[in-house]
Amino acid sequence: MTASQGIPQSIRLSSSVQHMLGKHLLSCYPQEACGILLGAAAAGGMCIDNYVPVRNVAPDPLHSFVPDPGEWIRAVYREPAPVGFFHSHPHAAPWPSLADLNGLSSLGPEFKVYLIGSPGTGHTGTPLLNGFLIQRTDSNGSAQTPALQHVPLSPA
Repeated sequence: MTASQGIPQSIRLSSSVQHMLGKHLLSCYPQEACGILLGAAAAGGMCIDNYVPVRNVAPDPLHSFVPDPGEWIRAVYREPAPVGFFHSHPHAAPWPSLADLNGLSSLGPEFKVYLIGSPGTGHTGTPLLNGFLIQRTDSNGSAQTPALQHVPLSPA
């Protein structure tokens, strides 16, 4: 059975990627961080094994992100090709905002994974991460407006 049949797929993150995401998120705080995820499809989901930070040049980086155009182009056209996107919500839970959902259509079809992070609480300081698969087709295989399906994150 696949995710479309009711069993969600997972996103597996290597420990080095988890560390890179946390470090980037916290180094940008209180501004939003963003970047490109590299990896490949794997049995039962996606495996993310590298992360490329991209500078946020938004006019209001405390509440939004705009990837630096030059860095974005270099990241998108690198090999291996990107499979996902990451950004942070420094002052909110790591769940998609309306702006996040509206921006999905600007990501190309090679983008399958969407991660959102926020600073952790408590003594560990570990950032919170939520993972989503970008859905571009309905159950009949017809194209639709991109949507996000929340899926579990697990170690690679």
